[in-house]
Amino acid sequence: MSEQASEQRSPISEPQRPSEALAGLAAAAAIFLSVMMALNIDLDVAGHHIDFAPIRIGITAELLALLAAWIGGRHARLATFAVFFTAVCWVIGMSVAVIFQNPIL
Repeated sequence: MSEQASEQRSPISEPQRPSEALAGLAAAAAIFLSVMMALNIDLDVAGHHIDFAPIRIGITAELLALLAAWIGGRHARLATFAVFFTAVCWVIGMSVAVIFQNPIL
């Protein structure tokens, strides 16, 4: 009886599938890229200029978020949050780029 009770209390009843792990990773990457896009950060790493232009990064982040939502699984709520968060960050990133006359593409 106690074995059955301990099995019911376990938050993870079965191992995570590789597709679920990919969905969680894609959603997290989409959120990270969205934040970088909204902040409109220009990085210079070892002489290489990295520009987080809203259109290029926004499309990539949104596709990653939609991929995560399509896969679903255990990280479905995170993927749904990533889709909406990416859309909001894209609007913010485009606004910042236009206001400060930064390149959008």
